[in-house]
Amino acid sequence: MDENTISITKSKSNYGVKEPKTSSSYRTISIDNTLVKEMKEYQTWQEKNKEKHGFNYVETNYVITTWNGTPMGCFDVNKVISTIVEKANLPKINPHGLRHPHAIMMLESGNDRKIVSDRLGHSSLNTLESYL
Repeated sequence: MDENTISITKSKSNYGVKEPKTSSSYRTISIDNTLVKEMKEYQTWQEKNKEKHGFNYVETNYVITTWNGTPMGCFDVNKVISTIVEKANLPKINPHGLRHPHAIMMLESGNDRKIVSDRLGHSSLNTLESYL
């Protein structure tokens, strides 16, 4: 977080943790100060839970965890997003579906197609076309 970046080195699904699909899927992306601030607040929440739950807290290397430190599964992440979407009165979307509006917002903000494609981990610039 000190460098305002996130490195993508693994892929997690209902089937477990594995290597990303392609070599371009391994990437380091920049994040803004707002996300860094939110992530630091989340880490503080995790530390408080660690103290509160003691031996019941599970130590992992995962960033996104439940209250007791266990990694959130796909169902958990979908539930969080569904709750936020419902409260904001937005159409239903899943985590993968968030990639499309992110790509569009980056392009509308004037980012080059190659930069957007690299950020999403596409192996070909043509893959971005399906988002448009």
